Amino acid sequence: MADQQWLDILLSRNATFRKQIDPKVLPVARTPGRVGLITCIDPRVNLDALGIEPFDQNGGGKSDVRVIRTIGAMAENRSLIVGIHLAGIREFAVVMHTDCGNCLAKQRINKITDSLEGSMDMEEYRHFRAKVGEPWPASLVDYLKAFDDPKEAVKREVASIRAKTIVPRNVILHGLVYTLDTGQLEVVVNGYERS
Repeated sequence: MADQQWLDILLSRNATFRKQIDPKVLPVARTPGRVGLITCIDPRVNLDALGIEPFDQNGGGKSDVRVIRTIGAMAENRSLIVGIHLAGIREFAVVMHTDCGNCLAKQRINKITDSLEGSMDMEEYRHFRAKVGEPWPASLVDYLKAFDDPKEAVKREVASIRAKTIVPRNVILHGLVYTLDTGQLEVVVNGYERS
């Protein structure tokens, strides 16, 4: 399998999965879910550690938590709108983690700008840079919401979500940090204590 392309691997693993599961228990019907998790796309963020149980051996769902994964656990408006106003989510936990790539992005912003400049044609690059704004690359750091400290970043992100007019005042927002090397989850913002 070492010389297979990733798409072939995905399809092969899906075929194996389909042989192992009972299609009658697949979670096909929509179920109400009042809680949502916004966390990083980093696969090192272990959902088991966050109380999100994996699917069972037969393919059945074991959790009703809506999971949104983004770079750095930054909320995106489209996910918030659909999650809140269609799926009915009324409580979110924003979970950032130690050793996040969004920290690395801030530290290595020049590598990102060099890569952008080298991979885009010059007109596209100029247009993108103008859209992001000056001073460059500091404005790119802001655009990416890159950060140094996940605890401070999760406080800012919860405040940013709270300030959005699309988010009703009765939605509860928590901010937590997951420590990769210990598996500990720390509450930074307790949404129940909001005044």
